[in-house]
Amino acid sequence: MSKLTKDLTYDYLSAEAAPTREERIEATYAFGGSCTGLKHGMGQGCTKYNSRKFAQGGGCQLSLALGIVRSFQNVVVVIHGPLGCASNNLGVAGYSKTFRVLKHKPVTDNIWLHTNLDENDVISGGIDKLREAILYAEKEYRPDAIIVGNSCVPGIIGDDIDSLIDELDGQLSARVVPVHCEGFKSKFVATGYDSAYHGVLKKLVDPIKKYDRATPEDVAGATADAAEKYLHSKTVNLLNVGSTSYGDEVELSRLLKALGLNVRVMPLYASIEEISRIGEAALNISICATHDDYLIGHLKERFGTEYVIDTLPIGIKNTNQWLRVIAKFFKLEDEVEKLIAIENAQLEEALEPFKKVLKGKTVFVGGGETRIFTTAEFYQSLGMKVLGLKPHNFDRFAVPMIDDIDDQEAVIDVAPGQPSEELVVLNRLRPDLYVGHTGANAWVTKLGITTTPLFGQSFNYMGYSGAFELARKAARRLQNTAFSKKIGANVALPFRPEWYESNPFDNIKEAQQG
Repeated sequence: MSKLTKDLTYDYLSAEAAPTREERIEATYAFGGSCTGLKHGMGQGCTKYNSRKFAQGGGCQLSLALGIVRSFQNVVVVIHGPLGCASNNLGVAGYSKTFRVLKHKPVTDNIWLHTNLDENDVISGGIDKLREAILYAEKEYRPDAIIVGNSCVPGIIGDDIDSLIDELDGQLSARVVPVHCEGFKSKFVATGYDSAYHGVLKKLVDPIKKYDRATPEDVAGATADAAEKYLHSKTVNLLNVGSTSYGDEVELSRLLKALGLNVRVMPLYASIEEISRIGEAALNISICATHDDYLIGHLKERFGTEYVIDTLPIGIKNTNQWLRVIAKFFKLEDEVEKLIAIENAQLEEALEPFKKVLKGKTVFVGGGETRIFTTAEFYQSLGMKVLGLKPHNFDRFAVPMIDDIDDQEAVIDVAPGQPSEELVVLNRLRPDLYVGHTGANAWVTKLGITTTPLFGQSFNYMGYSGAFELARKAARRLQNTAFSKKIGANVALPFRPEWYESNPFDNIKEAQQG
């Protein structure tokens, strides 16, 4: 168990919905200042009370929740809300099919229905429409599971979807899973992950048979039961996330298999039967605490399964650390050191040409908290200077990572969305390279700053091969910056000139100390 989760409890399955992250973990979504200031504020517990005078935009919890459940095999998603909620399902249909092909899964479309609540439903309730949609999904598609995504409107008007699901339980062949992700309940969009996993844990995960740790000697010439026992004692769940590429999964699986482990990549794109047996693993391996802590905390309390959650395997240092923690659990310390020595030697040699290009350059990284700090640390190790970071949110899982930034006065803008703040910061810092979350690069390029994506489904970012790709892409971008410079010279900026002279953090309301 991680020291970062030692005082967290996850026994919430008796509740209809997951608690918000405001209730559950120490987090902030509004901070502007330095690494030192953020670390001090988190240590004092005051930053979690920060807020904003106005919010330019933010994420949708429903989108994040559906990003998990719509990937499952043979499911129908029912969106309970007004037309327009979850319309981004259309935008992900293509890469969902691509992922299924790469993973040798049945190549099916994402199937989703919509209750299309209107003004009359807001007054009289939408339960009848939801019942009709669930029964239609069962009759028309015969899925293994029907996922009900409860959006803001039914949450406000009080539609009792859990009572409806209890009413239909036993009448349908499909398992019906409620996902409560009403966005007005939390300022932290990552609560959507917890909402999805809460429903999955309640309705899809079955009790399991527990096995004691087995050794190879136990299996020699033994029965099938002993062989199964040994297999389970070496099985790990590699928990994938929406920003994990197939290349990332291949690379991380390669490293774990090199230690002799049996790797199951889930839950994204898994079947309902595979998800039902998620509790069988000897170890749950997270690659993103923001995404996974609610899931693995429940699995620990329910099945006693230990987990790894302390870092994200991006760059050399953090991949080494990730592997060592896993190997320690299985008492494979000697084996992992041999593996790390071979991989590091090959990678360091391959990185030399890129270091010559990147040394002395400056970088700014924006996106998910653990991902941006591990990415920044890696670029720093290549000789770049980290000028600033912009995490969507910031919580206990990223606090230790602050110390990995050499310049403790580097700027940190904790903001979900809020490009109006970020662009002022970037206009002043003028980094050579901006590494950003999907959707942010277009804004930044208008400043004439060269950009590269923080993640993408077509490339490898994690593990040792991912470190090579990160360095290669950054060097390639900085060797030819003509595109961003031409955009900056010919495209108007989105805000008035006087806005760029203002203090971007005046919008943040700091907590008042009593």
